[in-house]
Amino acid sequence: MDYHAIHGHDIASFDTSESTHRLPTVPASQAWEELKANPATHISTGLDALDRALLGDAVDSQDAAAKGGIKRGQVTEIWGPPGCGKTALGIQLAANALSDGNGVVWVDCFQNLQTQRLANVLKSVRDSRILAGSGETQDVDPSKLVHYTCMTLPHLLAFISRPTTTTIPPNVSLIVISSPTALINSFLPRSLEGKRNPKQAKGPTASSKRLQGLQFIMNTLQKLAATKDCAVVLLSQCATKMRSEQRATLVPSINTTVWEQGVSTRLVLFRDWAWHANKSSSVFLAGLQKIDGRAVQDASDHVSAFKIEAAGISSVHYKASDPGMEVAVVAQRPKRKLGQTELEVPDSEDDEDYGWADEDEDALPPPPSQWQGSEDLILGKDAGLSEDEQEPDDGIQEYYFEDDEAGEGDRSNNETDWRT
Repeated sequence: MDYHAIHGHDIASFDTSESTHRLPTVPASQAWEELKANPATHISTGLDALDRALLGDAVDSQDAAAKGGIKRGQVTEIWGPPGCGKTALGIQLAANALSDGNGVVWVDCFQNLQTQRLANVLKSVRDSRILAGSGETQDVDPSKLVHYTCMTLPHLLAFISRPTTTTIPPNVSLIVISSPTALINSFLPRSLEGKRNPKQAKGPTASSKRLQGLQFIMNTLQKLAATKDCAVVLLSQCATKMRSEQRATLVPSINTTVWEQGVSTRLVLFRDWAWHANKSSSVFLAGLQKIDGRAVQDASDHVSAFKIEAAGISSVHYKASDPGMEVAVVAQRPKRKLGQTELEVPDSEDDEDYGWADEDEDALPPPPSQWQGSEDLILGKDAGLSEDEQEPDDGIQEYYFEDDEAGEGDRSNNETDWRT
């Protein structure tokens, strides 16, 4: 009698067979060459200079066939102040991914996407590819764009932590999450608490809950990008950071270590003035701060200028050091006493009489009898004395001021004055 005659066949699929269901072994060098040669690993931003900068050092700069852009399988963060073009860049990425025949998932966390705006950019990308004759042009399937609205953090966590084939199709190459930091900072606010009160109940603090939540969200986004082989793009807001004796700076809305380690590529968007024929115009700038998990050393060399139109974004010429524009850099000046500045101090000894005669005070009637003993409270102890007869004050207060020429919005020296 054999084994199966006594125990029966294994119906739980634990029996050994020749098929081990393992992936075929591929040499690392071969996999690396295939990865570099595959143009589908990147999604174009629509800006050639920015696409080349996003290639990094992995691809030779002389390789003209290499097309850069946002890399798939990673988490990319695009942050900046309001009105700097974050949504426009996200729409351009979605239009390029749809034109390549891939699927796109757009998740709104703060405001709804204007679908007509995306349709205009899609039409522009298709027309430009027809004129350029680059590959086969085909109509974009509208069903490849999946649009969701998650206005609460639990809805967003449920969407990214339990993805299904119906919520995220298999052919998706780009997932854009607009304003996720608004939900995170609303449901997991920053904690300003100091030391814990020993009488408080034991348990995790608000700061530890926020840290655990950020770690879970970032780990989930990384797994989503790796398992779906898609680029996860976060359109984040910014915050103002104030430091003592320093100017205010703009930083990402979430800048903890856990969040920084999870973001592989980071772009910052801002606006500046461009000068053409002594005329100023607004220009949008995109700077590369981080790529493949490493901070960019010289960030000023990886800045791309663009403009936003109804047909999408396009590159423009921008020169930071324009000779027609004078840039004044003023060093921070030390505080000066008000007496050193030829400014008039109220109630000082140099005040003029403004034409008042001293005999006018003598013509005034004496105070009534019911005021006796209380005029010190109403008029002060020196009410009847002239400026020369007033007793000198031992504790003379010195006034300081700060020139506004040190920079617009510089209020670093006034932070400590609020408490005095």
